[in-house]
Amino acid sequence: MQTLRRTLARTLDTRTAILCLAILSLNLVDAFATLRHLEHGAEELNPFMLALLHHSARSFLVVKHSLASIGVVGIALYPGQRAAHIALAILFPIYFLLALYQIGLFYFM
Repeated sequence: MQTLRRTLARTLDTRTAILCLAILSLNLVDAFATLRHLEHGAEELNPFMLALLHHSARSFLVVKHSLASIGVVGIALYPGQRAAHIALAILFPIYFLLALYQIGLFYFM
């Protein structure tokens, strides 16, 4: 129990915290933009997300955001690890470009 308390109580450097929050925010931009584009005739290409969409938009949003959140929590729990730095260096640009793409689609659809 002490180990869990120490893990959860440790401080997170500002850069890691901002990047983690940005990834979660950009994930939500992607999710809501995807739903909006689907209303206007776009198609979801990810078969897993498509199955969730057939169930409900809520399921899609909850699972999509939960998956991103689990990854970000893993990064936040081990911010000093090389893998966490690599994950942030890969994930942030991908989510940023994906959000730009989604926003760009609003102008072309």
